[in-house]
Amino acid sequence: MRSPILHLSALVFVFLLPSLCAQSRNSQPVEVTVEEMSATPYGVSLTLQAVDSDDRINMMIGLSEGQAIVRALRHQKTERPMTHDLLKQILDRNGWHVQRIVIRDLTDASFMADLVVERGGEVDVYDARPSDAMAIGLLYDAKIFVKPQVFEQERRQEQQDQDDQEQTKEAPKTLRL
Repeated sequence: MRSPILHLSALVFVFLLPSLCAQSRNSQPVEVTVEEMSATPYGVSLTLQAVDSDDRINMMIGLSEGQAIVRALRHQKTERPMTHDLLKQILDRNGWHVQRIVIRDLTDASFMADLVVERGGEVDVYDARPSDAMAIGLLYDAKIFVKPQVFEQERRQEQQDQDDQEQTKEAPKTLRL
């Protein structure tokens, strides 16, 4: 005769396994592409669009990083190496190449990224600003990934910004006593 605890454990396993597998898949970084870039008075507005969903993130980056990303996407060269080009030369000369870029977090309205490099099966991960990681990685045609929680953090931040704007609109223009 089977133990009721063993039977219950089997049922829990059968019903929870698909959920755990789905959570594992959902925590995998999502591939994105550079969808849109536009110059603003404050820098460059950049939109990353998920390849297989409607998820997207928007970020502001510096003008020089934006220019470097555009050059990398267009495979354009400059007369003299720019900073990101120089780093690529150093990586190349030492046998490294950029494997991928992972935007891993959104903290205090700042995106955090990892530049993942590889040499002969050895992998190193470097903390980087997303704009620098993309400017370097795209020189290698490396793919960009975003962790799912970053999309969620971005949605919450956008909702908070909308709520703040609505409260500002509803605030009285004069103080009444």
